[in-house]
Amino acid sequence: MTDNDIPDSVFLSTDKKQINRIMERVLKAEKDKLHMARPQGINNDIEQIIKEEVD
Repeated sequence: MTDNDIPDSVFLSTDKKQINRIMERVLKAEKDKLHMARPQGINNDIEQIIKEEVD
């Protein structure tokens, strides 16, 4: 996913650097769980990342 994939309306309240930082953190969290046979907790990890970045 790149800046070009994000709708312009998202950028009205959030700057591009923050969106990119969130995307990178989420992708890293997903990548860290890829080796697991039954990855658990990824949704919680993603939710926590978003909360940290937005608050």
